Amino acid sequence: MGSGWHEWPLMIFTVFGQCVAGGFIVLALALMKGQLPREQQQRVVLSMFALWVLMGIGFIASTLHLGSPMRAFNSLNRVGASSLSNEIASGAIFFAVGGIGWLLVVTNKLSCALRSLWLVVTMVLGVVFVWMMVRVYNTIDTVPTWYRVWTPLS
Repeated sequence: MGSGWHEWPLMIFTVFGQCVAGGFIVLALALMKGQLPREQQQRVVLSMFALWVLMGIGFIASTLHLGSPMRAFNSLNRVGASSLSNEIASGAIFFAVGGIGWLLVVTNKLSCALRSLWLVVTMVLGVVFVWMMVRVYNTIDTVPTWYRVWTPLS
């Protein structure tokens, strides 16, 4: 039996992806509440850069798990039918919408109304991404401990 080192890239992607989604939701709710002074709002937005760096590291790690980074494109072949394809596609959409929106906010190219819409859309995409990640494990009936209601609940 192997030592399990080959699973580390997948673990990094899974943990970082869920942490980024959760961290974004927390920071977005703090911004949407509207009780932060302008200077603190700017600091919160700038601190989101760390989230996008972690998400990038997670995606780099996920391509290492496939054996060859060129296989990453093949993993998107069955979007809608494959849990793995759905996970990668939803994660990429979350990453793209969140990162591009963050860049627009930092450069002051997004109005307050659009910023609120961006925050809500990205939060929803983060929840969808985490749900798709759960579905990868919850649909494997050959692993009885994952093929239970407790996997999505946890």
